[in-house]
Amino acid sequence: MNKIFGYARVSTIDQNLDTQIDLLEKYGCDKIFQDKITGLAIQRPALDDLLSQLREGDTVVVARFFRLGRNRDHVINLVNDFANRKVIFKALDVGIDTTTPAGKLILSIFASLAEYDRETILEKTKAGQLLAKAKGKHIGRPTGLNQQNYERVKTALEKDMSVSEIVKLTGISISSVKRYKKSIENR
Repeated sequence: MNKIFGYARVSTIDQNLDTQIDLLEKYGCDKIFQDKITGLAIQRPALDDLLSQLREGDTVVVARFFRLGRNRDHVINLVNDFANRKVIFKALDVGIDTTTPAGKLILSIFASLAEYDRETILEKTKAGQLLAKAKGKHIGRPTGLNQQNYERVKTALEKDMSVSEIVKLTGISISSVKRYKKSIENR
């Protein structure tokens, strides 16, 4: 039998859940999960418990749409997860109901906005990298090699030392020693 789960959260300790719980009880939730935790906190024990109990055909109801997650993207990801798991989602404050065409439209709009944000961020990042490159700044892993470390590795290899021995002796990372070794062998 499908269940109706309610979820309520407040973002500060001095707030209380009474209003949300009242709305969820009036809706007819079989069980209500409650988190009293800051908005920035990643751990939400009650939400995790709710997610672990969901089955196909169940319904998740929140009194306020943005009480479901940390931020808009988190909420959208959760709602998309519900859709993938064939779980119905309802937000009482904004009238979202994923069983209705209007509810599906609203979620599609939110998903589109999230995608737009991601693409905008990527575009700004790329533009910033190109600008930095035009100004002669290097982005990412340092280019080339550390000549002093390269010579130390080369000398150690000439003395038939293993990679692990070179790492212990010089303190150079194993990945750098292997990279320098490969470079030396290819010359």
